[in-house]
Amino acid sequence: MKIILLNDKQRKAIINMVKPSAKDHFSYQNLNLLTAVYDEEKKVCLTVTRFMSSAITRMDSHFDEYSYALLTPLGCFSLSCTESAGKYSNIFSPLPLFISGKRIAEMIAFYNNSFSERRALEKEAVKDIDTGNSGFTEWYLENRRD
Repeated sequence: MKIILLNDKQRKAIINMVKPSAKDHFSYQNLNLLTAVYDEEKKVCLTVTRFMSSAITRMDSHFDEYSYALLTPLGCFSLSCTESAGKYSNIFSPLPLFISGKRIAEMIAFYNNSFSERRALEKEAVKDIDTGNSGFTEWYLENRRD
């Protein structure tokens, strides 16, 4: 597995699935349209689309909730999971005959443990883009051409 930059085709597939609005910050505040973890064996990418901390939900669940986009040769799929103390659970593969929930859990752990690598790649990727005071995702949503 490795961290990669997403291309426009992949970004559009994620946007079509998530349906964020440039006018609604909450619809994309955790959406990553720049980097993803790539599994060379399965030819799939995974990136985060939503995060909700248990501190925000105040449900006494002690679990953080994540949603991810899984880009496969068969399409873009949404999946979710919960995390507590570095353990990911409630992961169900949208394509269990193609990629197992266990492999997706490994991708999620790799993605979340590669923060520094993702951040360095993101900085390099946007160095020539004037996003103003916006992050890349907000800038991309406002300036994309469909």
